Amino acid sequence: MKAGVKAALARWVLHKRRGIEGGRPAAHDEATHAWDGRRRFAEDYAFAAVQRDLSLLVRLEWLPGRAAHRVWLMVLGADGAWWIPPEHTIVAQTCNDRWRVGDLVLDCAVPLVRWTVRYDGPLRRADDAHARSGAPRCRVDLTFDATGEPFVPGVDDDPDLVARRLGEAQWDPALLRAVRRATQRGYVQVGRFAGTAVLGDAMLPVDAIGIRQHTWGVRDWGAPDQAAQCLIVDGDDVVWVQRAEFPELTIEGGFVASGPRWREVTDIGRVSREDQHCALEVDTAIGRRAWTVHPKAATTMRVDGRGAFELAFVAGEGSARGLWATQSRTLPRALMRR
Repeated sequence: MKAGVKAALARWVLHKRRGIEGGRPAAHDEATHAWDGRRRFAEDYAFAAVQRDLSLLVRLEWLPGRAAHRVWLMVLGADGAWWIPPEHTIVAQTCNDRWRVGDLVLDCAVPLVRWTVRYDGPLRRADDAHARSGAPRCRVDLTFDATGEPFVPGVDDDPDLVARRLGEAQWDPALLRAVRRATQRGYVQVGRFAGTAVLGDAMLPVDAIGIRQHTWGVRDWGAPDQAAQCLIVDGDDVVWVQRAEFPELTIEGGFVASGPRWREVTDIGRVSREDQHCALEVDTAIGRRAWTVHPKAATTMRVDGRGAFELAFVAGEGSARGLWATQSRTLPRALMRR
């Protein structure tokens, strides 16, 4: 099969399955979606905020196949990382309110415009596995206000980039079926966060830039060999890219936003995570941008016994700050179908 034909076929498959109804997110897409019965179906709402000396990740994931939710809260700064320990992130589903779970409450004040995030519960130092330092109370009270329209991965990604990556794959009927089964839907939106985070006796004002992300579909933490999501805030620019490397193909894309407008990434030259630095190079229609940033704090957890997730708060020269998330498969390929 010629590369051009493969690319067109692959793009049709992904766009047909990954797109939002009507092409753009609507108010009803903010609500949770019906479970389609697939074993690893999940729906998550994530908020990532970055400022000069502080970063936060809040994530609420609905797991209907387990009758449970997963709650993440990570606070990373120059003095280390604090989190809800992995063994306490799974919360049994006890009511039908999917935005009020344990100590976390989300509220959609204005669809596609404004959200509030509140948490009131314990956090633990991520490097203190035995809680020797105790678990101080943490209170987070944030308002997210969107500064632009949502970006829909797989639909708003540069079509030539999508076609090149999918055209490189060795497409056969088994891979087509796997893509159709496993694709996710969702969107990413840039905005500003305002509020406070209280950790023990310290009150930390939050005046941050970041993103929120809403996705639903099959999520298998062991499916890609390696994956990364990078958020860089550099002055007025917000950069978000993702890359997932599977045995058969690589999927990647993202955007660079300035104010209310974003430009899709047309090529990703480099996404690398080393011990002492991370490097990102992307092309857009107006040229190449590159950043070298250094981890200031990081933490790693195993998820579902299938993959490892690391989150790092990174900073570069000047105003560049960000959150760098990486995922790697820990489950041997021979056990993947279990």
